[in-house]
Amino acid sequence: MDPLHTARLSMALRIAAGGDPLDIAVNHGVSDAEPTESFWLVVDAVHKSFQLDINFPTSHEAQYELAQEFRSKSTIGITNCVGAIDGILMWIHKPTDQDCDVLGFRQTKFFCGRKKKFGLNMQAVCDARRRFLWVELRYPGSTSDFFAFDQSSLKCQLERAGFLREGLCLFGDAAYANSSYMCVPFRSATGTHDHFNFFQSQLRINIECAFGMLVHRFGMLRKAWPVNVSIAKTNSAILALCKLHNFCIESNSGNDISTADVGDSSHIMMDGGMLLPRIDRVDGNEDTVRWMYDDTEDRLNALLDGGDHRDDHADADRRRYRRHREVTPRHLIHNYIAENGFRRPPIRDIR
Repeated sequence: MDPLHTARLSMALRIAAGGDPLDIAVNHGVSDAEPTESFWLVVDAVHKSFQLDINFPTSHEAQYELAQEFRSKSTIGITNCVGAIDGILMWIHKPTDQDCDVLGFRQTKFFCGRKKKFGLNMQAVCDARRRFLWVELRYPGSTSDFFAFDQSSLKCQLERAGFLREGLCLFGDAAYANSSYMCVPFRSATGTHDHFNFFQSQLRINIECAFGMLVHRFGMLRKAWPVNVSIAKTNSAILALCKLHNFCIESNSGNDISTADVGDSSHIMMDGGMLLPRIDRVDGNEDTVRWMYDDTEDRLNALLDGGDHRDDHADADRRRYRRHREVTPRHLIHNYIAENGFRRPPIRDIR
């Protein structure tokens, strides 16, 4: 690789990791503006590389392979999951009037009251390896996950007859509506419904893990995007980071990530960003070099679940998903669990 391109890539990745542009400029012997310029050049380069594009698989053969990978993660061999879906708040500063005019939303719509942050609702689907299969950023942070998905391009595809291989569906949380292509947990579950929820969550949790890996790997997502960056550019950068996330999983051993640079962590904290104790090595263990995501200790509570509400839609909107006499994957999986006597382990044995 050309030395100039190598230097630009190095600077861009340090920016993505949450590094201080001034510190990066000193380390590379360049002007103060060069690291940030390099980051945007790399974003453009990522989007020009069609090999990195994120596309939900349309062939039934590819969908079957995805379901088999999820089956290997299910302790009872669930074969229906083609992808795990959820939403996450992408943190931004209060948007400008110009951004609001372009997007057609009031500033207040970008404020997520549950997380006390301005942001964007990012909907995504991942596979069992936690690679993103679909990503969409169309709505502001106050939008529910149900509404964001209901208006999405993927929902339109899923509703086309024959798009999904028969019996396959997405696994989502209770923010979504149960349907022929979406399997969600039961609310206020007891008995066999509770057992179903446990085994469904074994596969659904992969999307939370994918989000966790994305944010832990690219520390700039742990703080609000700069106020001088338009929302259109913010969306472009976030999508590029999702593509690089996939590339990293496909190119190395998978889910392990280098621990954060002390200087980068300090810069993130000084910018008001989130502390992530294990990757920031707050325990003082300098021997830790590789970090692997733990879905309990590393869960992004400050960014997840903001879209789990019904403030922007009515019950009638959810009832549209309930078709007369339709047997959904949730019904079939629940029956499979009940008939075979599968039970969730006692809570003390889960970890």
